[in-house]
Amino acid sequence: MNAILRYHRKFQDWVNNFIAFALAVLLAVILLQTFTRYVIFYSLPWSEELSRYLYVLLILLGINIGVSNDGFVRIDLIDYFISDGAKRTLGAVRDCISLFVSGVFLYSTLGMIRVGAFQKSPAMQIRMRYVYMVLFAGFALCVLAALLKLLGRLAAPAPDSASGGGKD
Repeated sequence: MNAILRYHRKFQDWVNNFIAFALAVLLAVILLQTFTRYVIFYSLPWSEELSRYLYVLLILLGINIGVSNDGFVRIDLIDYFISDGAKRTLGAVRDCISLFVSGVFLYSTLGMIRVGAFQKSPAMQIRMRYVYMVLFAGFALCVLAALLKLLGRLAAPAPDSASGGGKD
C-alpha cells in the first residue's frame, strides 16, 4: 500500500507541475487576446474558447489535488474536540462522500462523451468528445484520489484510545 501511495504522490507532483503549465498557457492566451483586441483591433475567435477549456481543466485537476490533500472546507472546531477514533471515523465518512460524489460525476460524463461525438466546438472546431474526455479524466483522478485516501486511512493503525481528547 505504501508503494502505491508513493507513486500516487509522485503523480500528484506531476499534476501540480501540469497545473502550473496550464495556468501559464491560460494567462498567455488571455494576454494575447487582450493585446490583439486593444492594439491591433482584432479579436481572436478561438482564444475565449481555449481559455474556457483550460479553466475547466485547472478546476478538475485542482479538485483532484484538494481530495488528495484534504483541502476541502470543514469545521476544524469539531475535529479539535472529538477523540482520535472519532476523527478517524469522520475522516472515513468524508472520504466516502468524496468517493461517491466523484463517482456520480464520473458516471455522468459517459453520456456526455457519447453525445459529444456528434458536436464540434464553435470556434476551434474540435470534437466535443475530447473536451468531455477531459471531464472524465479529471473525475477519474478524483475517484482514484478519494479511494486511495480512504484505503490509506483504513490501513493506518488505530489511534491509542488512552490518549484522551482531540488535542494533538
